[in-house]
Amino acid sequence: MKFRIMGLALSLCLVLSSCGGQDGGGQASLLAQAAGWDDTQTLLVIGGREVPGWRYLYWLAGACDQVQEEYTLSGAELDWQAAVGTGTLADEVKDQALRDTALYTQVELWAEQYGYTLTQEDQASLEQEWQEQTAGGEEMALRQLESQGLTRERAEELASVGLLYAGLYRMCQTEGSPLAPTQEELQAFAVQQGIVTVDRIFYPAGEDADAARAQAEKAFSALNGAADQAEVFTALASAAGDPAGPRTITVGDGMLDPELEEAAAALEEGQCSGILETEAGFSILRRLSDDSQELAGAWFDVQLQNAAADVSVETGERYDQLDPAEFYTALERLREQPEQTE
Repeated sequence: MKFRIMGLALSLCLVLSSCGGQDGGGQASLLAQAAGWDDTQTLLVIGGREVPGWRYLYWLAGACDQVQEEYTLSGAELDWQAAVGTGTLADEVKDQALRDTALYTQVELWAEQYGYTLTQEDQASLEQEWQEQTAGGEEMALRQLESQGLTRERAEELASVGLLYAGLYRMCQTEGSPLAPTQEELQAFAVQQGIVTVDRIFYPAGEDADAARAQAEKAFSALNGAADQAEVFTALASAAGDPAGPRTITVGDGMLDPELEEAAAALEEGQCSGILETEAGFSILRRLSDDSQELAGAWFDVQLQNAAADVSVETGERYDQLDPAEFYTALERLREQPEQTE
């Protein structure tokens, strides 16, 4: 399923894998130098929560890095004024950074709302990750950290949001918690999102499509004559050519061929399809009950994303005048400067 917000789930590893050392002794970060202003000052107010400039600039730098990498790989010349949607590429990275900032802030807002704070286990995992990432020495890790405009304190702040997200995610899967959806909400969500759980008997066409078709017909006959169709289906699926086993899909996500997705969505729980032929081979599907834990997690991610999209965002003159192209050009220049030793 594609709903899990991996950026949050993995933020601990992604951030701490590039950090170490202490704060930079009061020296302005690369982000602040590139922007030309104090990045510790409030830049945005999201959902009533003040957000310092560095948090937005961190995501802006990341969005710019990604665009730069894509252009480099394609061999095309980067043009920040290229048309994208109703604006420019520069507008898009600026908006993307704002969406990322709003998402992280929404996690913090929900943690406050639902009373989740970091546990001792959370704190221990932060410390353990820190020790592992700085085992080779803090000096190199610190240089990597500074290239992102971060300090240890800032890196841990971002990583902590990932842990808050994980805690809230667990809450939504815990029956009776204030974040847990009802069964009616989950059922409506599954229908709305086109989520289905299926198992599959698959015989690849390979070099002998006729033989594969014959195997599928034999399996279909066995299913029709089975006293316990579920048991026979599971045995046939295990012995056939699809090792993935039962899987939860969202119609349109590409995990199955479109013809198979359509057939799966049309099945009732416990019902088997007929023999479905695609270019790859011959399939028989069986609709299973959805995994309530996985479905609740998907529901949570969509609710979080919707909340982040709808949260109030107050900007100011400093944000409005920020030019991503100028910022990124300055940031790249700073990154290329030789290190200064004290």
